[in-house]
Amino acid sequence: MKRYILLSGVLLLMNSCINNDFMDVNPKDKQTVSTTFTRYDNFKAYSWGLYNVFLGYAYKTGQTDEIFLGDYEADNMIKHILGNESQWAYQKAKVPASSTNWDYDYIRRVNLMLDNIDQSSMNDTQKAHWRSVGYFFRSYKYFKMLSLYGDIPWIEHVLADNSEELYKPRDSRDFVAKNILENLQYAENHINIDGDGENTINQSVVQALISRFGLFEGTWRKYHKLPDADIYLKECKRASGEIMKKYKTLHPNYDELFNSESLRGIDGIILYKEYATSQLCHGLTRMVRTGESQIEATKDAVDSYLCSDGKPISTSKMYQGDKNVYKQFRNRDYRLYQTVCPPYMVKVTTPKSTKWEYTDNAEEREYIDLMRSISKEPVHRLPTSNFKGFITQGQPHFKNVNWGQGWNATQMGFWVWKYYNTHTDVINANGVCTTDAPLFRLGEILINYAEAMFELGEFNQSIADATVNKLRERAHVAPMKVSEITADFDKDRDPSVDPVLWEIHRERRVELMGEGYRLDDLRRWKKGEYLNKQPLGVYINDANAFKVKVTGGSSENNGYVYYFDKPLGWLDKYYLNPIPLNQLALNKSLIQNPGWAD
Repeated sequence: MKRYILLSGVLLLMNSCINNDFMDVNPKDKQTVSTTFTRYDNFKAYSWGLYNVFLGYAYKTGQTDEIFLGDYEADNMIKHILGNESQWAYQKAKVPASSTNWDYDYIRRVNLMLDNIDQSSMNDTQKAHWRSVGYFFRSYKYFKMLSLYGDIPWIEHVLADNSEELYKPRDSRDFVAKNILENLQYAENHINIDGDGENTINQSVVQALISRFGLFEGTWRKYHKLPDADIYLKECKRASGEIMKKYKTLHPNYDELFNSESLRGIDGIILYKEYATSQLCHGLTRMVRTGESQIEATKDAVDSYLCSDGKPISTSKMYQGDKNVYKQFRNRDYRLYQTVCPPYMVKVTTPKSTKWEYTDNAEEREYIDLMRSISKEPVHRLPTSNFKGFITQGQPHFKNVNWGQGWNATQMGFWVWKYYNTHTDVINANGVCTTDAPLFRLGEILINYAEAMFELGEFNQSIADATVNKLRERAHVAPMKVSEITADFDKDRDPSVDPVLWEIHRERRVELMGEGYRLDDLRRWKKGEYLNKQPLGVYINDANAFKVKVTGGSSENNGYVYYFDKPLGWLDKYYLNPIPLNQLALNKSLIQNPGWAD
């Protein structure tokens, strides 16, 4: 039975703090201090409410595709709703009136726990453990805020209504980053190694956050020309290495990482968000299997996957071109098939049929047979179906001409089905799905380590074998041979990026596709200009028949499908988000980020 540790913080917090003396006129803060922060179990109960900082597949029940945000706001995907173009590429971003990203309410909740550790009845070891847990959660939130806003106020105690710190200016990025790292280092050395039981914050989870934060901050500093990049990169290297000593095995099936009812005991899973019927559910799986699915991959993202010989499409002899979608998908990285639905076609008797037959065209069943061999039932199998089990006739499957089947459809042809499966409950309209969501996993740590080692000048074949090539082996892609990666290895490479680093970036892109990392990666690499290209889809020969717009073909009726027009382009001010207007009004000491005050 699942332990439901990642439940909604509101209910858990209420249950842990409210007592039978609620009618007492004593101040509420004294009630909290006297009843909540006394013994070890009190802190444990309170901490459950802090786990809601993790999105997973959704904070609450209901349908959401928020996990894709960092992909469709970048160049991996689009969300095909008119007016929903990337706010950065299409220069639609504005200073918001308010934002949940500027979140000192959560910081206060963590500080409330931290401020009451010393006066508790716990021994020193127990106090150090809970201080470590608090430092982890506070660092996680501060990291998110630092990545978005740069300089932010550092608050490490609960403030009173008349506290001068309420109106302090922003602390420097240097100061905040240093504090985050020091807090995490303390937590790593003082937390219970195994946490408070299975799937709780433990030493490995802390190290995973150091790995993530160290890489982000180190590369941000390097490419944005700030000092001390190596301090953070070395911490990423060290912490990642510690995890790799403990987690030696990757789970052999990529799609099961994202479509399993339980991630308990799955190789390479460091922390996950648990979902369970009547406790905490999500609606992501159902959304993917309905007409509400609006997420699709760009041709640029599809092109980023290597061929099975370990070479990019620009130089691989195995690549058969993109004018035929069946050939386009042939001989590619298995992660492509498990992320973007491969092409197929079957016969169905009616649009709402639950039965199907093969067509007479062998090409149209090629990937049906392939998915049967590489994906375990009931995860990624073709043909696909909607939430009622009605069979989708084929892919690509366009919105405007959909054979009477409004589900599993796209505007450009590359339907993202990474979170598609047929075993979880998707019948009801509300959030009913219970597949667990990985929060920290070995795949990310391996690619973090590879990138950090390159940036430190220490990447070589042995590092490639310990990181990139483990991921490629699972994906049925030939291993990286560092000595063979020369300037002409990929003709489509950004010439300003070292060819080996380009391949490391590629590996990160495909391994983490659809998990929301892409925009943050482009921001830390200072490569926002990658968004300055029009999102394109599949190549078709009869645009009129499918009622779509095309470009780049030999006539007006053939070419690559597009939905959004060419973007206006990335602006330098977008590397940092604007501070919300309500915060500027509340605290006159805050100064807006550069470029946003105009």
